[in-house]
Amino acid sequence: MIIPRELIEDAKQRMGDNAAVIIAHDLGFEQFDERNFRALCYWHKENTPSLVWNQKDKYYHCFGCSRKYDIIDHYMDFYNLTFIGAMERLFEETGIEFKFGEKHVKTKREYRYPYREDGDKTKVYEYYALRKISKETLDYCDVGADEQGNAVFHYYDTNDVLTTVKYRPSRKLKKGETKMWCQKHADTTQLLFNMNRINPSQPLLICEGESDVMAAIESGYKNVVSVPFGAGTEGWIEECWDWLEQFEKIIIWSDNDTEGAKMKKSIMPRLGQWRCYDVDPPTTVEIDGELKRVKDINEVLYFYGKEKVLSVITDAKETPITNVIDLADIQDFDWENSEGLYSGFDEFDGWIHKFFFGCLCVITGINSSGKSVLVNQMCIAEPLNQGYDVFVFAEELAKPQLKSWIEWNFAGRKNIRMIDGQFKKIKPGIKELITDWYKGKVTFYDNDADYTATAILAKMEELARRRGVKVFVIDNLMKVDLECSSDNIWQRQKEFTIKLVNFANKYNALVFLVAHPRKTEMIRRLSKLDISGSGDITNLASYVMAIHRYTKEEKEKTDYDCVIDLFKNRITGTQDKSLDIYFDTISYRFWTDKGHLNRKYGWEKEGKQLEYDPF
Repeated sequence: MIIPRELIEDAKQRMGDNAAVIIAHDLGFEQFDERNFRALCYWHKENTPSLVWNQKDKYYHCFGCSRKYDIIDHYMDFYNLTFIGAMERLFEETGIEFKFGEKHVKTKREYRYPYREDGDKTKVYEYYALRKISKETLDYCDVGADEQGNAVFHYYDTNDVLTTVKYRPSRKLKKGETKMWCQKHADTTQLLFNMNRINPSQPLLICEGESDVMAAIESGYKNVVSVPFGAGTEGWIEECWDWLEQFEKIIIWSDNDTEGAKMKKSIMPRLGQWRCYDVDPPTTVEIDGELKRVKDINEVLYFYGKEKVLSVITDAKETPITNVIDLADIQDFDWENSEGLYSGFDEFDGWIHKFFFGCLCVITGINSSGKSVLVNQMCIAEPLNQGYDVFVFAEELAKPQLKSWIEWNFAGRKNIRMIDGQFKKIKPGIKELITDWYKGKVTFYDNDADYTATAILAKMEELARRRGVKVFVIDNLMKVDLECSSDNIWQRQKEFTIKLVNFANKYNALVFLVAHPRKTEMIRRLSKLDISGSGDITNLASYVMAIHRYTKEEKEKTDYDCVIDLFKNRITGTQDKSLDIYFDTISYRFWTDKGHLNRKYGWEKEGKQLEYDPF
């Protein structure tokens, strides 16, 4: 349930300055001035009043500790309500009508909802006391215990419905021991921990773990959530997209390790760089004369105290100005560990190492050369096999035909039956396995009314941000409406190519752009100069390649069916190379050796395949 922001603000304005008086009396503010709405801060010690009511936006602000506190925060804290509960009370008191019909309603069909764990929490209290987290904070976060005394974290959706339950031992873990697990026989959803107690009119703090949420709350900052399954998973962005869109300011405090750094770099563009703020916490602490790494919020609380945690959050800074960077701050390029996509052809990968993310690759070839087959195999099947989702704009082939070509490639020739020596059919049971594997991972552009570059780029950005899609295929440039006349088509091609390059860089994505060649008088191998349109298409790309199908005359001198020419490789510099390849008409696969032809994709499982050797 998402409550419109304008209704929340309307309710706060209707409550007006009465909210200041209610909060002051409930919390017992010292030296409260009812005329000017000033008092000694309730949350830190001071001798001169620095807690002042903001009459325009209706919240208290302490100029000493930077605390902000409005009537919604108060109803959640003082009356122990969730956000929905607080809004019900506020709307009732201010006369705003709103249907809270979905509150506590389990809306997911066939979802195995978990149950609460309400065991004896003695061990939980004792363990977290050692981590400087109090009983009050544990109870506020609804942390429970199972029969063995393990800590139980209850994840609620925005309707206050218990949707996911996780467990952690209430003791220090041994090396290699399981740290977290979910409730057996129950489903899980990528919700954010504590999201049902968040005030969307306040800045949101996102961290990595439940203990970090509790450490922030212990320190006085309650508008905090943690990601559900660690820094490497980002499904929570799509799952909580509408909810996340409410916030004007989001603070990211990831762990002080490699995965934490990757998380921050990855999620900030998706959440919106303009509203994301970064923190600068202490990263080391001296213990017995030796510096030790400080990993997360809980460790900052343990070693440095509540005031330090709160100051790190309130001192969060906007992300650096874009489009400029100090040379000294640029990281060295790590060939081995930089993220990228392997082509699937060993010799080709030996030249480029891999298609590095953040780049544009241009592919060309004359009609019937094998462009579409190569794109299906190298730009769709390979990314899926390597764990990346794909977006495809392809309008030259009908989608059912394109789907068949892709599925034949996935299946491999041993799983395809030929009918009358011409028609192909994937063996029974195999097609279902393939579909289950790629379902939700390949998205096709489907808006026949709008092929404009603006619409396509907008959809690409939406998928990159909401779903974390990393590989994008534009097949082909001629089908994109560049929103111009023929007089300035080359300029618009340049502008569109620049936007693709910028997009790839911004979202650390890989974009494949298929570009037709200029018309030739005869069928021949192409060069990069043969690509139709603006020369900036190839100038701006990091990779440029072509595929050529050998003619009947050329086949008299070679056994191969096609050749891939690498014209440009900006990253490693190796270029002007050629790779001869075979084509299998049954599986629509290009291959260089038997192992490549019979390779297995991710859908295949042991015992599911029929033994068949095409050789």
